Formats: sequence, structure tokens, C-alpha cells
Amino acid sequence: MTVLAHLSDPHLGPLPRFTAFELMSKRGLGAINWFRRRRRWHDMVVLEKLVADVLDELPDAVAVTGDLTNLGLEAEFLPAAAFLGRLGPADKVAAIPGNHDAYVRRVASAPARVWGAHMSGDDGAVGFPYVRRHGRIALVGLSSAVATWPLAATGELGPGQRDRLAPLLRSLKQEGLFRVVMVHHPVAEDGTPWLRRLRDAPELRALLAAEGAELVLHGHNHEPARHAVTGPGGPIPVIAVPSCSSGLVSHEPLAAYNLYSVDGEPGAWTCEAVTRGLKPDGTIGETDRFRVV
Repeated sequence: MTVLAHLSDPHLGPLPRFTAFELMSKRGLGAINWFRRRRRWHDMVVLEKLVADVLDELPDAVAVTGDLTNLGLEAEFLPAAAFLGRLGPADKVAAIPGNHDAYVRRVASAPARVWGAHMSGDDGAVGFPYVRRHGRIALVGLSSAVATWPLAATGELGPGQRDRLAPLLRSLKQEGLFRVVMVHHPVAEDGTPWLRRLRDAPELRALLAAEGAELVLHGHNHEPARHAVTGPGGPIPVIAVPSCSSGLVSHEPLAAYNLYSVDGEPGAWTCEAVTRGLKPDGTIGETDRFRVV
């Protein structure tokens, strides 16, 4: 059996020092939002409790699906790398960027440059899609992080990633692996607002319908969600987690992460999920349990 932990959207705080010049962009509105609301919603004490719980569970691998930063400031990326390091060694902790990690064009390359050890495949190459094998699981990392206009939080994979993804999924199926696709933005038709959508989600859904996967994981909306998209042999589960730093005063669902236990073989996979997170009394513990496949 292989156990995978999935967490997302830590939005690490507090903000580092910044200059007025750095806020002369979309970041200005983001900074207002942070100081008015988000700095209270994202509780770093809660996040540390959650990280400690992940480590106590001893997963074989950890997946972090983006939005480690808030404004994509250069000074935010090294603390985010340290956060990934607290979750485990780079070969065990796989990350992808979110839209906040590519907030403006000039930092679009920063996630891969600073977090490259956590965004590389088994071959050591940094790029998307990448593949990491852990037991019977193959983690496939995609990047939907692109800079957008103010008030927009859309994402896009682009034709290059999609073209590389299709043969990759095919070869991993031939290896007999349980394919877990990681992407920041939602993939299923789940009612995500237009300005927060994955712009090429229909193309990705068509690709998954043709090539298949066993599980798709994402974040972005800060909500737990279970959906499905069409696969060649039946529905593919698409599962999201809330922000892993959402505290008791947040208007969003409380911080949580999922543990997936994968066993079996092609055609007879089993995958059980346990949700562990913040409870109303401030403790961390199991809050849900469900069967994925």
C-alpha cells in the first residue's frame, strides 16, 4: 500500500517587506485584500499544527497543489521553499504552482527556479508535466499558473503541456501505475466562477476522457469538493481540499488535508481517503473518511 498526503493553498504569511514599486501592479489590490481580510483568515499556527499532523501520519509522499505565496513577491519564495522542506525531503514532497505564485509576469519563473527540487521528475528535470513514482502511485505535476489581469484568477495549461501529458498518461498506464494528476485549478464542471476557471479545462477533460487517470487532485477554491470527469473506463474522481491554513475566524471551510491509501493493481485498484483537519475546538483530527475507488 502507498499513502499520499494532499494539501493546498497555504498562503504563507506574514507578508515580507515590500516597496511601493512592487505594488504598482495587480499586487496593490492583492495587498489591500491581504491586510483587510486574508491575514486573519490564514492562520500560521493552524498551518504548523496541520504540518505536524502530516508528519505524524508518515505518508510515503506529499502533494502540494499551489498558492504557497500571496502576492508573488520575490521575498516570498524562499520561505515557501522552507515550508516545503518542513514537509519532508524534496524527493518525497512534490509541488506545483498556483495563480498566486505567478501573480505578475516577472515572477512567473520563480517557482521552478526556487522550488525546482520539489518540481522535478524522477529524472531530475524541472518542467511540466513531470512524473514521480512512489510505490504503485505515479504523481503527474501540471502547472496552470499564469499571470492574469487584476480581479482575475484564471489558469491555463496550454497546448504544450497538454500535448506532453497524453503520451505520458499512456506510458504510465502501460507501467501499471495508479496515475494521480496534480493541478491547481478545478478540472470538473463544478460551478467555479468564470474569472477563477481553468481556461482550457474542456481540452484537459477531453484528454483525460481519451487517456485516463485514476485520480485528479486540485486546490484553488479553498473548499473540499468531490467531483468526477469522464474517463475511458468510467468516471475519474476529481477531489479538492480547503486551504491548509484556514483558521477558526475564516469565512472559508476549516483547514484540512487528505490522506489517500492506494493498493491493488490495474483493474482492481482500491483507494481509501481520510480527511484530517482543524476542528471547532482547535484540535487537529479525523473529520471524514470515504472511498475513492
